[in-house]
Amino acid sequence: MNDADYVIIGAGVAGLSAAYAPKKRGATVLVLEAQDHVGGRTWSGQLEGAEVDWGGEWIGEGQPRIYALIKELGLRTFPTFDTGKKILELRGQLSTYIGTIPWMAPWKLIQIQLAIWIIDAWAKGLDMALPWNHRNAPEWDTKTLESIRSRFMWSADARATMDAAIRTIFGSESGELSLLHMLAYVRSAGSMNNLISTEAGFQHERIAGGAQSVSLAMAKAVGEEHVRLSQPVSAIVQDASGVTVTSASGQSYRAKRAIVAVPVPLGSQISFSPRLPALRQQLMQRAYMGGAVKCFVRYENAFWREKGFSGEAASGDGPVSVTFDQCSEDGKTACMLAFIGGKFARTWHRYAPDERKQIVIERLAKYFGPEARKPIAYAELDWCGEQFIGGAPIAIFPTGTLSIHGASLREPIGRIHWAGTETARQCMGFIEGAVESGQRAADEVLSAD
Repeated sequence: MNDADYVIIGAGVAGLSAAYAPKKRGATVLVLEAQDHVGGRTWSGQLEGAEVDWGGEWIGEGQPRIYALIKELGLRTFPTFDTGKKILELRGQLSTYIGTIPWMAPWKLIQIQLAIWIIDAWAKGLDMALPWNHRNAPEWDTKTLESIRSRFMWSADARATMDAAIRTIFGSESGELSLLHMLAYVRSAGSMNNLISTEAGFQHERIAGGAQSVSLAMAKAVGEEHVRLSQPVSAIVQDASGVTVTSASGQSYRAKRAIVAVPVPLGSQISFSPRLPALRQQLMQRAYMGGAVKCFVRYENAFWREKGFSGEAASGDGPVSVTFDQCSEDGKTACMLAFIGGKFARTWHRYAPDERKQIVIERLAKYFGPEARKPIAYAELDWCGEQFIGGAPIAIFPTGTLSIHGASLREPIGRIHWAGTETARQCMGFIEGAVESGQRAADEVLSAD
């Protein structure tokens, strides 16, 4: 006898989306989560009264599924604060600007805009669902973003400006990012501007109560008794009639089908029997998580707003890549976010805790003034140190991966199906992509039985 119709591994947005849809249609589901909480890469909390999102937090235009889900679950959103001057740091020098693209010498701006146009044009030619089928995919997958952009971005400042964005979006460096992966990501988002913009972009709004509230609400709707926490999965065995999923504690569960909704690299930690085809095994082995650290600094008041700043700063110098205003919806609870990505995130652990705090606060003081040196609280989360996540914001597919192994990204293998934001056809890497992937996987299992 089955314990459930479907077992879902992972209680992040993707896994719970995969469980939520069948549950509404009368199927029985069981969700197994390795961590002691739901949400996956969305995890919300408090810092001295300030609401903070340790993981993914933003949603925006062109993301219909997450907005529909928020409405259905009785949640709501509010706009990301984006009023005032923004800051760009290059080679130690600061400049201010308004809008999406920072001000700099016209010939440097032309290079940045040219890069955006070229990337958008190449990405537009990809099949959103099958980017590895493009005639140029094999060639693009042999090159990194850095190797291509050097042809038309000869300005170090222009490249550094792009690097700040790449470290934030991917948690990687331009020199390690496959051009094909970059283009597939842009295609799934619709444009580069969607990825980097706040107003009318993917950073347009935040979720009241924190992004984790989406997973908490879905878990409640699924039935908390059907969501088992602290149950890392060690093995999945499939046969002609179903699957047996075993946790690290030795508990086994039987179902008709399984949906694996964990970050792609973590799939390699599960033992599959029969062994998965080589393409899928190697995809999980070759992929690795990006590097990201989110640092929050709580203040008595939003002094940067009083000075006419939006709170947004971008740095090509590092280690802080970008900053954002993280105040409460009414603006009365003041908080600032400093995001560290790519190579700086991967080496962040080398600094002592007090050193890390001081580095962040000094960057904020440089950007917004000496008031930044008087925080009332500081906290950070290094996603590289999270055992059951391994990094953030997304999994990186290095050169030679998507063009060869991409076909196995979401293709079911017998009774095993795949979800997770990296498998999304639209808005890959975002909360919207996690929802899309979970709903797709749910449709697969429901239509198969």
